[in-house]
Amino acid sequence: MNRNGSKPAQLGFFSVALLYVGTVMGAGFASGREIWQFFGVFGKQGSIGIIFAAALFVALGMMTAYIARTLGSSDMGRVVVPGGNPKIISAIGYFMAGLLYTAIVSMTAAGGALLNQLFGLPRALGGILVTVLVILTVLGEFERVSKVFRCIMPVLFVTVVAVSLMVILCPLEPSSLHQDIEPSPLAPNWVIAALLYISVNMLGMIAVIAKSSVNAKNARHGIGGAGLGGVFLGLLSFVLLASMQKDMYYTQALDMPMLGFAGRLSPVLTVVYGLVTFCSIYSAATSNYYAFTTKIKEGPHKKKLVILFAFLGFLMGLMGFKNVIGILFPIIGFLGFLVIGMLIVNFFIVRNSKDRRNGFPGHDRHSYPHPLVKVTGGHGGDVLLILGPEKSALYDVGMCCFADKTIANIKRELDGTGRTVDYIFLSHSHYDHMGALPYILQEWPDAVVCASEKTKKVFESEGARSLIQKMGENAAEKYGVDRINIIVNNLHVDRVLKDGDEISLGTAENGCAASVQALETRGHTDCSMSYMILPEKILLCSESCGVLISPEVIEVSALKSFDETIETARRLKELDINHLYSQHYGMVPDWFRYEFFDLYIRLAGEQQEFIQSLIREGKSFEEILAEHEARYWEDSRDMEQPYEAYRINAESEIRQEITKLNKCNSEKL
Repeated sequence: MNRNGSKPAQLGFFSVALLYVGTVMGAGFASGREIWQFFGVFGKQGSIGIIFAAALFVALGMMTAYIARTLGSSDMGRVVVPGGNPKIISAIGYFMAGLLYTAIVSMTAAGGALLNQLFGLPRALGGILVTVLVILTVLGEFERVSKVFRCIMPVLFVTVVAVSLMVILCPLEPSSLHQDIEPSPLAPNWVIAALLYISVNMLGMIAVIAKSSVNAKNARHGIGGAGLGGVFLGLLSFVLLASMQKDMYYTQALDMPMLGFAGRLSPVLTVVYGLVTFCSIYSAATSNYYAFTTKIKEGPHKKKLVILFAFLGFLMGLMGFKNVIGILFPIIGFLGFLVIGMLIVNFFIVRNSKDRRNGFPGHDRHSYPHPLVKVTGGHGGDVLLILGPEKSALYDVGMCCFADKTIANIKRELDGTGRTVDYIFLSHSHYDHMGALPYILQEWPDAVVCASEKTKKVFESEGARSLIQKMGENAAEKYGVDRINIIVNNLHVDRVLKDGDEISLGTAENGCAASVQALETRGHTDCSMSYMILPEKILLCSESCGVLISPEVIEVSALKSFDETIETARRLKELDINHLYSQHYGMVPDWFRYEFFDLYIRLAGEQQEFIQSLIREGKSFEEILAEHEARYWEDSRDMEQPYEAYRINAESEIRQEITKLNKCNSEKL
């Protein structure tokens, strides 16, 4: 989502494909120089190289889109690095950003060379023009980059194909230009040349394809669009190669052979193709420089740094376009082999994981530290058994339809220990976290139920009990659990907890006291409670800080108040914690435990502004709900959170913001 709260573009097949083509279709491509250098110089074998390269464009593009879509992340390091090591992710991300930065060097050099050849203008003037256009576009962030590409790429595609076909079909007299055809010493055969060509162009592609796939309408559009883009690139390459083979010695002699062929057809066509080439320079410079700027940290100085680095690139580009293509590109290609290898490994790691929330490859979110044991019987909220030195407790009890399995899991863990369930700590009063309470109490009637004052009042409400029963019946039907009688007659709270209250679980042999500390964390609901397990400092965080999905995504569920959830996250971030648990996710990687709260604060604020912006636009409740669903609901969420529950939550979030804004407006009047 944009910082201004507007809805990001929902990209389809062709939009994703055109963004992909735009990352490759730079000055070297449209001018024919890259295709000739990497393929044309090898004669008939060059055609084999193009087939090979096209297949890799398709495969690697779809791999990139799949990884980004699965992880919910467009960060270059996370898309590329297998294993999820944060230091390696950071290092690779900056390594790639450094390589991508060379695009602004090469494209400003190309812009200067082009305008000099066409109109005799100083090379520096053309470079400055490219630099300014790139800065203005990139400062508009991804949505502006996306819009520019969707507008100009079809024109570029059609023009390049049309001129290439004209060159192929029209009779041309042989040129007097003659130069020996020799491959680059850094790419001596078609196999190495094709791999280098892919490597050079993949670096820019990764960031743009990752971002576009995350912003696609769905996974099918994101991944399929990447594959389609690879097909387009293969077809374009074939047409360009065939046209330049019309006069191979002439092609070898020119820096921009396609521009020369256009001039042999018509002087007017020279200008037209020159403008097309300039647009391709602009598109490639923009996509690659945008990818570079994603590694510049957000802050008050980011815009200044974007401008500064662009002008530094322009100054380095004064070395000349021919030197960039002949020397810099192959070097970048060899360095890029490492990135491609890691990307392929990461794809298979992510692909083989069936966990939707595999946003931290190598991290097992279901590995719980002592004294926690997961005893969840099915879908819904987790049930955790807390094995204190002397007493045992449950954290939440899960859905009613999975009560039998949950009880069996608890008994298995307690079997032979002589223990019982002494306490039950409830996070809040939603059916998927406390629905099994009556069944648990049938097995352990002496367990003390601990929760907030608001939870106690909810359990005493007939209306709330009816809703809990209805949601329990819907869940049983959804998950195919037959022969269960949904009961709510024994919902109660024995001990009301307030912020800071502690319940002792005994004293360990080393004399260290163990306890569970209650923390009021409102926002998801008025009754939401988090718990700190001491002395281990394990924070069991309530849904007031959302549900973690990936390093860039937390599902926000601020049913009571966005403001309160944000305040809750800020407060919890100040606590001294060793381990963090996120509801419906599991254990958060320890290195991410504080970044988690920063991410939630940002995403909650963005979602709040998103809803408020729709309200200010005068949209109806139904229209806002439809926009919210298009932005935040995915079918893949359904097994963890039924659509009906999502809709109830979304309606609550929208109503509270409507009420808040109406109140503010009335106070102003």
